[in-house]
Amino acid sequence: MTTDQRTRRWRFVSEGTVIVVSILLAFGIDALWARHLLREEEAAALAALDTEFRANLEQIDRVVDYHKVARQRIATLVDSSPEAIRALSQTATSEIMSATANPWTFDAVLGTTKALVGAGKLVVLQDPRLRNALTTFANLVSDADEDGTYMQSNAYDVWRAECRHGGPWTDAATEVGITGPIRGLDFIPKATPTDLLNIRADREFMGLVHRFHLNAAYYVAELGRLRAQATVVLELIAESD
Repeated sequence: MTTDQRTRRWRFVSEGTVIVVSILLAFGIDALWARHLLREEEAAALAALDTEFRANLEQIDRVVDYHKVARQRIATLVDSSPEAIRALSQTATSEIMSATANPWTFDAVLGTTKALVGAGKLVVLQDPRLRNALTTFANLVSDADEDGTYMQSNAYDVWRAECRHGGPWTDAATEVGITGPIRGLDFIPKATPTDLLNIRADREFMGLVHRFHLNAAYYVAELGRLRAQATVVLELIAESD
């Protein structure tokens, strides 16, 4: 082999090596960039999930607190003497009447979870425990919704029964929506202590009220499970940051 032939051979080998190395580097850079994008995507998802599940916890607590207070108000109606009921203020009277059936439910914030599942990107979350926790939470929401549906059905029965006693009744002090007090309902009468005594004396009406609060208690128990699972999700998010 001549010197020229050896030179051409080594040049060919050298150039081939450079090409191979360049290809490998390109693939390596692409892989690194892909991992970087995945981590950015995961970070964005974790931040959104953290915000949503903190909102879920706050909303669960508000709904549970409301139903516990409503239960106490019905206990006041059942246990109080006629004299004590007649002495109630207008606001206290309206609060008790409203508590006979108010099916306030938890509206789960699941936008990010649904988006990840819908796009097939739940795997963006590296921790399999977090992925499982999110799926479990969504399943528990479905379970709670079933109890919420029963509670709402019971509320409709109570509301229909109100009409036999001159209802429905309302009061600006108790008609409060998400954005604040609901105005413009002054044409609907306010409940009086006499109205409370009349519905208490109606065994069928009170049976409907008791059934509503029985289902509300089961619903609150489901919300307790949801709260525990939401706490697990937030703990796993914190570990993933």
